[in-house]
Amino acid sequence: MVVGIPTRSLRALPVAFKGPSRLRTALCRWYRIKRKSEMKDEGLKSGGKDTVTISRKRFEELLLAEATQMASVRQTSVSIELMRKFGKNPTLNTLIQSAEFLHRELPVRYAVRAKEFELAPSWIKTEPFKQISDMYIQCFLDLRSMDEPSTADSEERLCEILRNHKARLALVISLLSEGVTELRVKRGLTQREETFLHDLLDRFLSARIGTSVITAQHLALHDDVVNGNREGYVGALDLKCSPAEVLRDAAQTVQFMCEKEMGTSPGFVVKGHLDVTFPYFPAHIHYIGCELLKNSFRATVEHSKLFENDADFKIPDVEVVIGSSSQNEDVCIMIRDRGGGIPSHKLEDVWKYTHTTAGERAQEMYGYQNHRREGILAGMGFGLPLSRLYAGFFGGQLELGSLAGIGTAAYVRLKRLGGVEQIRQYEDRFPSLYNTFTPLNPFEG
Repeated sequence: MVVGIPTRSLRALPVAFKGPSRLRTALCRWYRIKRKSEMKDEGLKSGGKDTVTISRKRFEELLLAEATQMASVRQTSVSIELMRKFGKNPTLNTLIQSAEFLHRELPVRYAVRAKEFELAPSWIKTEPFKQISDMYIQCFLDLRSMDEPSTADSEERLCEILRNHKARLALVISLLSEGVTELRVKRGLTQREETFLHDLLDRFLSARIGTSVITAQHLALHDDVVNGNREGYVGALDLKCSPAEVLRDAAQTVQFMCEKEMGTSPGFVVKGHLDVTFPYFPAHIHYIGCELLKNSFRATVEHSKLFENDADFKIPDVEVVIGSSSQNEDVCIMIRDRGGGIPSHKLEDVWKYTHTTAGERAQEMYGYQNHRREGILAGMGFGLPLSRLYAGFFGGQLELGSLAGIGTAAYVRLKRLGGVEQIRQYEDRFPSLYNTFTPLNPFEG
Protein backbone atom coordinates (compact mmCIF):
# COMPACT_ATOMS: atom_id res chain seq x y z
CA MET A 1 0.00 0.00 0.00
CA VAL A 2 1.25 3.49 -0.81
CA VAL A 3 0.37 6.93 0.46
CA GLY A 4 0.46 10.26 -1.34
CA ILE A 5 1.75 13.05 0.90
CA PRO A 6 1.71 16.71 -0.14
CA THR A 7 5.24 18.04 0.17
CA ARG A 8 3.85 21.25 1.64
CA SER A 9 2.37 19.14 4.48
CA LEU A 10 5.76 17.60 5.19
CA ARG A 11 7.36 21.03 5.28
CA ALA A 12 4.64 22.16 7.66
CA LEU A 13 5.06 19.29 10.12
CA PRO A 14 7.58 21.06 12.39
CA VAL A 15 5.23 24.04 12.72
CA ALA A 16 3.36 22.00 15.31
CA PHE A 17 6.55 21.82 17.36
CA LYS A 18 6.23 25.56 18.17
CA GLY A 19 9.94 26.14 17.89
CA PRO A 20 13.17 25.30 16.05
CA SER A 21 13.30 21.65 15.13
CA ARG A 22 16.25 19.48 14.16
CA LEU A 23 13.71 17.10 12.67
CA ARG A 24 12.90 19.80 10.08
CA THR A 25 16.47 19.57 8.82
CA ALA A 26 16.34 15.77 8.83
CA LEU A 27 13.11 15.73 6.84
CA CYS A 28 14.24 18.27 4.24
CA ARG A 29 17.64 16.61 3.79
CA TRP A 30 16.06 13.21 3.45
CA TYR A 31 13.63 14.37 0.80
CA ARG A 32 16.31 16.15 -1.21
CA ILE A 33 18.64 13.12 -1.20
CA LYS A 34 16.24 10.21 -1.05
CA ARG A 35 13.22 11.26 -3.09
CA LYS A 36 14.42 9.94 -6.44
CA SER A 37 16.21 6.86 -5.15
CA GLU A 38 13.26 5.87 -2.93
CA MET A 39 10.84 6.07 -5.84
CA LYS A 40 13.21 4.14 -8.07
CA ASP A 41 13.91 1.38 -5.52
CA GLU A 42 10.25 0.86 -4.60
CA GLY A 43 8.83 1.40 -8.08
CA LEU A 44 6.75 4.35 -6.94
CA LYS A 45 5.58 7.37 -8.85
CA SER A 46 5.54 11.05 -8.15
CA GLY A 47 2.11 12.61 -8.04
CA GLY A 48 3.52 15.86 -9.43
CA LYS A 49 5.64 18.64 -8.04
CA ASP A 50 3.31 19.05 -5.03
CA THR A 51 3.08 15.37 -4.01
CA VAL A 52 5.47 12.54 -3.27
CA THR A 53 4.18 8.95 -3.00
CA ILE A 54 5.75 6.67 -0.39
CA SER A 55 4.84 3.30 1.09
CA ARG A 56 2.43 3.05 4.01
CA LYS A 57 5.19 1.46 6.07
CA ARG A 58 7.54 4.38 5.37
CA PHE A 59 4.77 6.85 6.13
CA GLU A 60 4.11 5.30 9.54
CA GLU A 61 7.84 5.22 10.29
CA LEU A 62 7.92 8.94 9.59
CA LEU A 63 4.99 9.58 11.94
CA LEU A 64 6.39 7.37 14.70
CA ALA A 65 9.67 9.27 14.54
CA GLU A 66 7.67 12.46 14.72
CA ALA A 67 5.89 11.19 17.84
CA THR A 68 9.21 11.11 19.69
CA GLN A 69 9.88 14.71 18.71
CA MET A 70 6.37 15.93 19.49
CA ALA A 71 6.48 14.41 22.96
CA SER A 72 9.00 17.15 23.84
CA VAL A 73 6.64 19.98 22.86
CA ARG A 74 5.19 21.97 25.74
CA GLN A 75 1.49 21.26 26.13
CA THR A 76 -0.98 24.14 26.16
CA SER A 77 -2.96 24.65 29.36
CA VAL A 78 -6.62 25.53 29.08
CA SER A 79 -8.78 27.41 31.56
CA ILE A 80 -12.47 27.60 32.33
CA GLU A 81 -12.52 31.31 31.54
CA LEU A 82 -10.80 30.80 28.19
CA MET A 83 -13.26 28.09 27.19
CA ARG A 84 -16.18 30.23 28.33
CA LYS A 85 -15.12 33.23 26.26
CA PHE A 86 -14.06 31.27 23.21
CA GLY A 87 -17.17 29.09 22.98
CA LYS A 88 -19.77 31.79 23.63
CA ASN A 89 -22.15 32.00 20.63
CA PRO A 90 -20.16 29.47 18.55
CA THR A 91 -20.12 29.63 14.77
CA LEU A 92 -18.55 27.52 12.04
CA ASN A 93 -15.48 29.73 12.25
CA THR A 94 -15.29 29.00 16.00
CA LEU A 95 -15.42 25.27 15.30
CA ILE A 96 -12.66 25.45 12.69
CA GLN A 97 -10.41 27.42 15.06
CA SER A 98 -11.05 24.86 17.78
CA ALA A 99 -10.45 22.00 15.34
CA GLU A 100 -7.12 23.52 14.27
CA PHE A 101 -6.08 23.76 17.92
CA LEU A 102 -7.00 20.12 18.61
CA HIS A 103 -5.24 18.98 15.45
CA ARG A 104 -2.04 20.56 16.83
CA GLU A 105 -2.49 19.87 20.54
CA LEU A 106 -3.89 16.34 20.77
CA PRO A 107 -1.00 14.62 18.94
CA VAL A 108 1.39 16.22 21.44
CA ARG A 109 -0.67 14.92 24.35
CA TYR A 110 -1.06 11.47 22.79
CA ALA A 111 2.68 11.27 22.15
CA VAL A 112 3.47 12.05 25.78
CA ARG A 113 0.98 9.42 26.98
CA ALA A 114 2.66 6.78 24.84
CA LYS A 115 6.12 7.90 26.02
CA GLU A 116 5.12 7.41 29.66
CA PHE A 117 5.06 3.65 29.17
CA GLU A 118 7.75 3.42 26.48
CA LEU A 119 10.31 5.02 28.81
CA ALA A 120 9.13 3.13 31.89
CA PRO A 121 11.28 0.34 33.40
CA SER A 122 10.85 -3.11 31.90
CA TRP A 123 9.05 -4.50 34.95
CA ILE A 124 6.13 -2.16 34.37
CA LYS A 125 5.56 -3.18 30.75
CA THR A 126 2.83 -5.74 31.29
CA GLU A 127 0.42 -6.57 28.50
CA PRO A 128 -2.35 -4.16 29.65
CA PHE A 129 0.12 -1.25 29.73
CA LYS A 130 1.44 -2.20 26.28
CA GLN A 131 -2.13 -2.14 24.95
CA ILE A 132 -2.63 1.35 26.36
CA SER A 133 0.57 2.61 24.73
CA ASP A 134 -0.53 1.11 21.41
CA MET A 135 -3.93 2.81 21.73
CA TYR A 136 -2.37 6.24 22.13
CA ILE A 137 0.07 5.69 19.29
CA GLN A 138 -2.85 4.74 17.04
CA CYS A 139 -4.72 7.88 18.09
CA PHE A 140 -1.59 9.89 17.27
CA LEU A 141 -1.34 8.29 13.83
CA ASP A 142 -5.03 8.94 13.13
CA LEU A 143 -4.66 12.67 13.67
CA ARG A 144 -1.28 13.12 12.00
CA SER A 145 -2.54 11.24 8.95
CA MET A 146 -5.20 13.84 8.23
CA ASP A 147 -4.75 17.36 6.89
CA GLU A 148 -5.36 20.32 9.15
CA PRO A 149 -9.12 20.93 9.26
CA SER A 150 -10.08 24.13 7.47
CA THR A 151 -13.61 23.48 6.21
CA ALA A 152 -16.92 22.22 7.58
CA ASP A 153 -16.33 18.80 6.01
CA SER A 154 -12.84 18.41 7.45
CA GLU A 155 -14.07 19.55 10.89
CA GLU A 156 -16.80 16.91 10.69
CA ARG A 157 -14.14 14.33 9.80
CA LEU A 158 -12.14 15.39 12.87
CA CYS A 159 -15.23 14.96 15.06
CA GLU A 160 -15.67 11.45 13.70
CA ILE A 161 -12.06 10.64 14.63
CA LEU A 162 -12.51 12.13 18.11
CA ARG A 163 -15.63 10.06 18.73
CA ASN A 164 -13.72 6.93 17.72
CA HIS A 165 -10.89 7.89 20.06
CA LYS A 166 -13.35 8.43 22.91
CA ALA A 167 -14.77 4.94 22.41
CA ARG A 168 -11.31 3.37 22.06
CA LEU A 169 -9.85 5.07 25.14
CA ALA A 170 -12.87 4.25 27.30
CA LEU A 171 -11.06 0.98 28.10
CA VAL A 172 -7.99 2.71 29.54
CA ILE A 173 -9.07 2.72 33.20
CA SER A 174 -9.96 -0.97 33.11
CA LEU A 175 -6.64 -1.80 31.46
CA LEU A 176 -4.72 0.29 34.00
CA SER A 177 -6.51 -1.50 36.80
CA GLU A 178 -5.67 -4.88 35.27
CA GLY A 179 -2.04 -3.88 34.85
CA VAL A 180 -1.72 -2.68 38.44
CA THR A 181 -3.44 -5.79 39.81
CA GLU A 182 -1.21 -8.04 37.70
CA LEU A 183 1.91 -6.33 39.05
CA ARG A 184 0.67 -6.55 42.63
CA VAL A 185 -0.57 -10.16 42.50
CA LYS A 186 1.81 -11.94 40.10
CA ARG A 187 5.02 -10.01 40.62
CA GLY A 188 4.83 -8.03 43.82
CA LEU A 189 6.13 -4.48 44.24
CA THR A 190 8.83 -2.98 46.41
CA GLN A 191 8.11 0.32 48.17
CA ARG A 192 10.24 2.17 45.64
CA GLU A 193 8.48 0.51 42.70
CA GLU A 194 5.07 1.26 44.18
CA THR A 195 6.00 4.93 44.56
CA PHE A 196 7.24 5.07 40.96
CA LEU A 197 4.04 3.43 39.71
CA HIS A 198 1.86 5.80 41.72
CA ASP A 199 3.64 8.88 40.33
CA LEU A 200 3.38 7.55 36.77
CA LEU A 201 -0.35 6.89 37.12
CA ASP A 202 -0.93 10.31 38.67
CA ARG A 203 0.74 12.00 35.70
CA PHE A 204 -0.91 9.75 33.14
CA LEU A 205 -4.45 10.06 34.51
CA SER A 206 -4.22 13.79 35.12
CA ALA A 207 -3.17 14.26 31.50
CA ARG A 208 -5.95 11.93 30.39
CA ILE A 209 -8.48 14.19 32.11
CA GLY A 210 -7.07 17.15 30.17
CA THR A 211 -7.36 15.34 26.86
CA SER A 212 -10.93 14.33 27.69
CA VAL A 213 -11.86 17.92 28.60
CA ILE A 214 -10.71 19.55 25.37
CA THR A 215 -12.11 16.70 23.27
CA ALA A 216 -15.52 16.76 24.97
CA GLN A 217 -15.62 20.55 24.76
CA HIS A 218 -15.08 20.56 21.00
CA LEU A 219 -17.64 17.82 20.38
CA ALA A 220 -20.19 19.69 22.51
CA LEU A 221 -19.49 22.94 20.64
CA HIS A 222 -19.97 21.06 17.38
CA ASP A 223 -23.37 19.84 18.58
CA ASP A 224 -24.26 23.40 19.66
CA VAL A 225 -23.55 24.73 16.17
CA VAL A 226 -25.39 21.89 14.44
CA ASN A 227 -28.38 21.57 16.79
CA GLY A 228 -28.49 24.98 18.46
CA ASN A 229 -27.04 26.21 21.75
CA ARG A 230 -28.20 24.67 25.00
CA GLU A 231 -29.33 27.43 27.32
CA GLY A 232 -26.80 28.10 30.06
CA TYR A 233 -24.05 26.00 28.49
CA VAL A 234 -20.91 26.71 26.49
CA GLY A 235 -20.13 23.33 25.04
CA ALA A 236 -19.85 20.94 27.99
CA LEU A 237 -19.29 23.83 30.42
CA ASP A 238 -22.31 24.66 32.58
CA LEU A 239 -22.19 28.42 33.22
CA LYS A 240 -24.38 28.05 36.30
CA CYS A 241 -23.36 24.65 37.56
CA SER A 242 -25.18 23.85 40.82
CA PRO A 243 -23.17 21.56 43.11
CA ALA A 244 -26.35 20.90 45.10
CA GLU A 245 -28.21 19.57 42.07
CA VAL A 246 -25.27 17.54 40.77
CA LEU A 247 -24.52 15.97 44.15
CA ARG A 248 -28.17 15.23 44.84
CA ASP A 249 -28.30 13.33 41.57
CA ALA A 250 -25.06 11.52 42.44
CA ALA A 251 -26.43 10.55 45.87
CA GLN A 252 -29.63 9.16 44.35
CA THR A 253 -27.56 7.09 41.91
CA VAL A 254 -25.34 5.69 44.67
CA GLN A 255 -28.32 5.03 46.93
CA PHE A 256 -29.85 2.88 44.20
CA MET A 257 -26.54 1.02 43.78
CA CYS A 258 -26.27 0.44 47.52
CA GLU A 259 -29.78 -0.94 47.86
CA LYS A 260 -29.23 -3.24 44.90
CA GLU A 261 -25.91 -4.60 46.13
CA MET A 262 -26.23 -4.55 49.92
CA GLY A 263 -29.98 -4.86 50.38
CA THR A 264 -30.27 -1.58 52.28
CA SER A 265 -28.95 1.95 52.16
CA PRO A 266 -28.54 4.99 54.37
CA GLY A 267 -30.45 8.13 53.58
CA PHE A 268 -28.73 11.35 52.60
CA VAL A 269 -29.21 15.04 53.15
CA VAL A 270 -27.85 17.92 51.06
CA LYS A 271 -27.57 21.22 52.93
CA GLY A 272 -25.60 24.43 53.22
CA HIS A 273 -25.39 27.06 50.47
CA LEU A 274 -27.79 25.32 48.11
CA ASP A 275 -28.12 28.30 45.77
CA VAL A 276 -24.41 28.46 44.86
CA THR A 277 -23.69 28.26 41.13
CA PHE A 278 -20.47 28.78 39.15
CA PRO A 279 -19.00 27.89 35.73
CA TYR A 280 -17.76 24.31 35.89
CA PHE A 281 -17.99 20.89 34.29
CA PRO A 282 -20.84 18.97 36.01
CA ALA A 283 -19.34 15.64 34.95
CA HIS A 284 -16.28 16.28 37.14
CA ILE A 285 -18.33 17.09 40.24
CA HIS A 286 -20.60 14.12 39.59
CA TYR A 287 -17.64 11.72 39.32
CA ILE A 288 -16.05 13.02 42.53
CA GLY A 289 -19.38 12.91 44.34
CA CYS A 290 -20.18 9.36 43.23
CA GLU A 291 -16.80 8.00 44.30
CA LEU A 292 -16.89 9.65 47.72
CA LEU A 293 -20.53 8.73 48.30
CA LYS A 294 -19.96 5.09 47.32
CA ASN A 295 -17.30 4.84 50.02
CA SER A 296 -19.53 6.57 52.58
CA PHE A 297 -22.66 4.55 51.82
CA ARG A 298 -20.85 1.22 51.92
CA ALA A 299 -18.92 2.06 55.10
CA THR A 300 -22.11 3.26 56.81
CA VAL A 301 -24.01 0.06 56.02
CA GLU A 302 -21.11 -2.18 57.07
CA HIS A 303 -20.47 -0.27 60.30
CA SER A 304 -24.19 -0.26 61.14
CA LYS A 305 -24.17 -4.06 61.34
CA LEU A 306 -22.47 -3.67 64.73
CA PHE A 307 -25.68 -2.12 66.06
CA GLU A 308 -28.31 -4.15 64.19
CA ASN A 309 -29.52 -5.76 67.43
CA ASP A 310 -30.26 -2.40 69.03
CA ALA A 311 -34.01 -1.90 68.91
CA ASP A 312 -33.87 1.87 68.43
CA PHE A 313 -30.95 1.95 66.01
CA LYS A 314 -31.42 3.58 62.62
CA ILE A 315 -28.81 3.75 59.89
CA PRO A 316 -27.52 7.33 60.01
CA ASP A 317 -27.77 9.62 56.99
CA VAL A 318 -24.79 10.60 54.88
CA GLU A 319 -24.45 14.38 54.88
CA VAL A 320 -23.47 16.55 51.92
CA VAL A 321 -22.69 20.14 52.93
CA ILE A 322 -21.95 22.90 50.40
CA GLY A 323 -20.26 26.19 51.23
CA SER A 324 -18.89 29.18 49.33
CA SER A 325 -16.25 31.66 50.49
CA SER A 326 -17.26 35.26 50.99
CA GLN A 327 -14.65 36.35 48.43
CA ASN A 328 -16.27 34.14 45.78
CA GLU A 329 -12.97 32.29 45.27
CA ASP A 330 -13.83 28.72 46.20
CA VAL A 331 -16.75 26.36 46.39
CA CYS A 332 -16.33 23.85 49.22
CA ILE A 333 -18.07 20.50 49.59
CA MET A 334 -18.03 18.25 52.63
CA ILE A 335 -19.32 14.66 52.50
CA ARG A 336 -19.58 13.23 56.00
CA ASP A 337 -20.59 9.76 57.16
CA ARG A 338 -20.79 7.69 60.34
CA GLY A 339 -19.18 4.63 58.87
CA GLY A 340 -16.65 4.02 61.62
CA GLY A 341 -13.79 6.06 60.16
CA ILE A 342 -10.44 4.97 58.74
CA PRO A 343 -7.67 3.70 61.05
CA SER A 344 -4.90 6.30 61.21
CA HIS A 345 -2.26 3.85 59.97
CA LYS A 346 -4.31 3.27 56.80
CA LEU A 347 -5.24 6.87 56.05
CA GLU A 348 -2.39 7.40 53.58
CA ASP A 349 -2.99 4.04 51.91
CA VAL A 350 -6.41 5.09 50.58
CA TRP A 351 -4.69 7.33 48.01
CA LYS A 352 -2.68 4.45 46.55
CA TYR A 353 -3.74 2.82 43.29
CA THR A 354 -2.41 -0.46 44.63
CA HIS A 355 -4.52 -0.43 47.79
CA THR A 356 -8.11 -1.65 47.91
CA THR A 357 -9.97 -4.10 50.13
CA ALA A 358 -12.36 -4.67 47.24
CA GLY A 359 -9.41 -5.79 45.16
CA GLU A 360 -8.47 -8.36 47.76
CA ARG A 361 -11.97 -9.82 47.72
CA ALA A 362 -11.98 -9.82 43.93
CA GLN A 363 -8.68 -11.70 43.81
CA GLU A 364 -9.98 -14.33 46.23
CA MET A 365 -13.23 -14.77 44.28
CA TYR A 366 -12.18 -14.49 40.66
CA GLY A 367 -8.43 -14.01 40.29
CA TYR A 368 -6.85 -10.79 39.03
CA GLN A 369 -7.93 -11.27 35.40
CA ASN A 370 -11.64 -11.18 36.21
CA HIS A 371 -11.83 -8.45 38.82
CA ARG A 372 -14.27 -6.36 36.76
CA ARG A 373 -17.06 -8.58 38.12
CA GLU A 374 -16.66 -7.05 41.56
CA GLY A 375 -19.72 -5.30 43.02
CA ILE A 376 -20.65 -1.89 41.69
CA LEU A 377 -19.90 -0.14 45.00
CA ALA A 378 -16.41 -1.62 45.15
CA GLY A 379 -13.65 0.04 43.20
CA MET A 380 -10.21 -1.30 42.33
CA GLY A 381 -8.15 1.36 44.05
CA PHE A 382 -8.70 4.11 41.47
CA GLY A 383 -11.74 5.88 42.92
CA LEU A 384 -10.15 8.15 45.53
CA PRO A 385 -6.85 8.96 43.79
CA LEU A 386 -8.67 9.67 40.52
CA SER A 387 -11.21 11.84 42.35
CA ARG A 388 -8.33 13.84 43.80
CA LEU A 389 -6.95 14.35 40.29
CA TYR A 390 -10.35 15.57 39.07
CA ALA A 391 -10.54 18.01 41.98
CA GLY A 392 -7.00 19.24 41.36
CA PHE A 393 -7.34 19.53 37.60
CA PHE A 394 -8.39 23.19 37.73
CA GLY A 395 -6.44 23.95 40.90
CA GLY A 396 -8.79 22.52 43.56
CA GLN A 397 -8.16 20.03 46.35
CA LEU A 398 -9.55 16.86 47.92
CA GLU A 399 -8.65 15.88 51.48
CA LEU A 400 -9.90 13.33 53.99
CA GLY A 401 -10.38 13.56 57.73
CA SER A 402 -11.25 10.61 59.93
CA LEU A 403 -12.50 10.25 63.49
CA ALA A 404 -11.68 6.72 64.61
CA GLY A 405 -14.76 4.71 65.51
CA ILE A 406 -17.12 7.46 64.35
CA GLY A 407 -16.80 8.30 60.66
CA THR A 408 -15.02 10.05 57.81
CA ALA A 409 -15.35 13.49 56.24
CA ALA A 410 -14.14 14.30 52.73
CA TYR A 411 -13.44 17.93 51.89
CA VAL A 412 -13.49 19.11 48.27
CA ARG A 413 -12.44 22.62 47.29
CA LEU A 414 -13.06 23.81 43.73
CA LYS A 415 -11.89 27.06 42.16
CA ARG A 416 -14.88 29.28 41.53
CA LEU A 417 -12.91 31.75 39.41
CA GLY A 418 -9.79 31.40 37.30
CA GLY A 419 -9.48 27.61 37.27
CA VAL A 420 -6.50 26.69 35.03
CA GLU A 421 -5.45 23.22 33.93
CA GLN A 422 -2.48 21.97 35.95
CA ILE A 423 0.05 20.40 33.56
CA ARG A 424 3.41 18.81 34.30
CA GLN A 425 5.39 19.30 31.13
CA TYR A 426 7.48 16.71 29.32
CA GLU A 427 10.80 18.03 30.65
CA ASP A 428 9.49 17.66 34.22
CA ARG A 429 8.79 13.96 33.60
CA PHE A 430 11.74 12.90 31.46
CA PRO A 431 14.51 15.43 32.24
CA SER A 432 17.38 13.25 31.10
CA LEU A 433 15.77 12.53 27.75
CA TYR A 434 14.65 16.13 27.30
CA ASN A 435 18.10 17.56 27.97
CA THR A 436 20.00 15.07 25.80
CA PHE A 437 17.46 14.37 23.06
CA THR A 438 19.02 14.27 19.59
CA PRO A 439 16.65 12.98 16.92
CA LEU A 440 18.22 10.48 14.56
CA ASN A 441 17.43 10.31 10.88
CA PRO A 442 14.14 8.35 11.04
CA PHE A 443 14.49 7.06 7.48
CA GLU A 444 17.75 5.18 7.64
CA GLY A 445 17.87 1.43 7.71
